[in-house]
Amino acid sequence: MVELDIQERAAMFRVLGDEHRLAMVDALRLSDRTPTELQELTGLASNLLAFHLDALEEVGLIERHRSQGDGRRRYVSLRHDTLAGVLEVSRLRAGMVLFVCTRNSARSQVASALWEARTGGRSMSAGTDPAPAVHPLAVEVAADHGLDLSGARPRSYQEVEADPQLVVSVCDRARESGLAFDVPLLHWSIADPADGDRDTFQTAFDEIARRVDVLAGQVAA
Repeated sequence: MVELDIQERAAMFRVLGDEHRLAMVDALRLSDRTPTELQELTGLASNLLAFHLDALEEVGLIERHRSQGDGRRRYVSLRHDTLAGVLEVSRLRAGMVLFVCTRNSARSQVASALWEARTGGRSMSAGTDPAPAVHPLAVEVAADHGLDLSGARPRSYQEVEADPQLVVSVCDRARESGLAFDVPLLHWSIADPADGDRDTFQTAFDEIARRVDVLAGQVAA
């Protein structure tokens, strides 16, 4: 959690006092969104949307970054560390959660393992174009945190044995390729660590763990 002084907290509340900005924050609680999606949700003209996004970014409530899939696309992410304690918790129901990415070799495998370890709930992972094996650095970093991915293997959507009640994409490319599941869909725009070093994998692990904790707090037993 980010420590905020009284002036910073007051600025945050002033920004959230606008109904359009609050609606955007609500829409970003569990899923990253594109500006186009936020425009559709709020009904704002593009220039007004940009104005409100700038206001949210100025107080550190959101961040924006380019997609790793379609480079023309951008995603808006909520800064949960800044917002901690401000939002009302809403409850989802998810008997089985499916985490998806492109290769199913790192991010979605880690997310599924973390979900089961931290919630005791059921989960699976899959990919649009499964790799031959789970990335060894994903296995190593997961092991550092008590998660065993040594026996995990990448799988395709067609190999998912159970029907999920919630699907979470942890990869821009997987999300942008289309997700053929008639259930609630969430998106976490997490950078692909595949070409990075151990620190890159640790960074991805930390971000996934943070988001798993946020989601777990909003899923009903």
